[in-house]
Amino acid sequence: MKKLILLGLLFFTTLLSSQTFQTGTLTVTFNDPARTGGFGSGGGPGRQIQTEIYYPATVAGSNVAVATGSFPVVVIGHGFVMDWNSYDNIYSELSKRGYIVALPRTEGGFSPSHSEFGLDLSLVGNKVMLLNVTNTLAPIFVGKVSQKLALAGHSMGGGSSFLAAKNNPSVTCLFNFAAAQTNPASSQAAKQVVVPTLIIGGQADCVAPAATNQNKMWDSTASTKKFEIIIKNLTHCDFGNGGNFNCTFGQNTSNCPSTVTNTTALKLYMNFVNPFLDFNLKGICTEGTRFMDSVNLSQVVFAKQQLGILGCAPTNINEDEWISSLNIYPNPIKETLFIDVINSSELKINLFSIMGQKIETKNIIEGNKLKIELSDLPKGIYIVKISGNNSSITKRLIKE
Repeated sequence: MKKLILLGLLFFTTLLSSQTFQTGTLTVTFNDPARTGGFGSGGGPGRQIQTEIYYPATVAGSNVAVATGSFPVVVIGHGFVMDWNSYDNIYSELSKRGYIVALPRTEGGFSPSHSEFGLDLSLVGNKVMLLNVTNTLAPIFVGKVSQKLALAGHSMGGGSSFLAAKNNPSVTCLFNFAAAQTNPASSQAAKQVVVPTLIIGGQADCVAPAATNQNKMWDSTASTKKFEIIIKNLTHCDFGNGGNFNCTFGQNTSNCPSTVTNTTALKLYMNFVNPFLDFNLKGICTEGTRFMDSVNLSQVVFAKQQLGILGCAPTNINEDEWISSLNIYPNPIKETLFIDVINSSELKINLFSIMGQKIETKNIIEGNKLKIELSDLPKGIYIVKISGNNSSITKRLIKE
């Protein structure tokens, strides 16, 4: 019976991966009451973070119905003095493949704050996933958002993706294009990034060359599954649609004009991105194999570094029993959270706010039941991470 269920799940996820959708669009302004500035208006008190969202739909259009299914989230940060539409080829492909793609429009001027942009990317990822529950901001997403998140970006946005991921326990994986060092340094933030990471650069990039940018981020990243791919002949502005004047002007004045069309470049780098996301966000085992084949066999790779592999290990009965034994209740919660498991002494429990701040808790073990007192916590959304037996899971909690 268990094999039949697993085969059914594999068929379902493979179907979602191969299905092609129309693209719906929606503009949403999120807010962060703890900060000021931003871009846009109407999101509420504090910092305004206007975000363009592209998603799988049954018909193309603005604010149209989301397609049947539950879809992972990808947040993409733009490059220096570039706008979200510079990446229409990327977000169009991802949305048609079954991803909800969000692109914040903040920090688009000539004096951007990298730290603020990193916080924006992180917040937007969390906020979009919260649209899965009843809300008035974008009700079309209720019940449609898978709780899987990839943070990404190009150039400045690529470096900022490390700043965004370092303290966000909701992040499932990270990828970026021609990532440039930020201030504070993305290579330092990478020391706190433990999720699967894909860093893609171009051999002919003279704006953010790999030696002084992507290589340093790869070296620092703490993940046990990390990959750096430098693609032959690609330049800095080959990542995206090539239509941004600021990027092209800066690249040409650096004497490294593009020699590959952006249409061709898209096929080259998405050959790595698509299976990377399908494996990490959709759990399709065969896509892990396809990704590793691209890494090891592709003729377009100029240089690469890798640690670990993407693939599904054989079923471990003990691990399977440990995960299936977990019973976390109640949710929503008012005072006490209970966790039932085979052996509670093996558990490590961490609680985080929605912004990734770790919260100290008082845990009481009673046999195979763990009690966590949360009566003093304010109302809101929290994330509990449970680790043990060489595996871990995360759950979202609502505190009433």
